Amino acid sequence: MKFTVGDFRVESSKSKSKKHVLISTVFIFKKREGLIPYTKCLLSEAPTSPIYKLGDAKLVKVQVDQGDLVAHVHLLKNFKGEVKGYVSVYSFKGELLYRAKYSSGVVRYSKGNPIYAWLVRAILDTIRVPVKATYLGDEK
Repeated sequence: MKFTVGDFRVESSKSKSKKHVLISTVFIFKKREGLIPYTKCLLSEAPTSPIYKLGDAKLVKVQVDQGDLVAHVHLLKNFKGEVKGYVSVYSFKGELLYRAKYSSGVVRYSKGNPIYAWLVRAILDTIRVPVKATYLGDEK
C-alpha cells in the first residue's frame, strides 16, 4: 500500500552577499533499497519562494510504502562559517518520530524516540557533514 507524505521544503539558496547559504533536502529509507534520494519516490513538486534571494525552492510530496522512513535535512551556513540545522525523521504516515539538532559539528537529540538515531548517523555520513561529537540519546 502506498502512502503520500508531503510538503517538505527542498531548497538551495544563498543571500545576495553570499554569506548565508541554506540547503535542505529529503531522503527516504526503504528496507530493501536502503537510503535513497527523494527524486526516486517523487509524487509532486510545487515551486515556492526561497528564503534567500539567489536560488530556488520547492515543496515536494513523496510516495512511500508502509514501513519506510522519510528524513528531512535542513542546514544553514552563516557568515561566520558555522553550520546549524536539524535532521527530522518521519514515519510513512507523516508523523514526526525523531529530530536531531546539528550545530558546529555536534549532533544532539532534540525530540522523539532515540531508536531512530542510527538513521541520522547514516544521513550525516551520506551527505558528508563533519561530525565532532554525537549526543543522540542512544549512547550507553
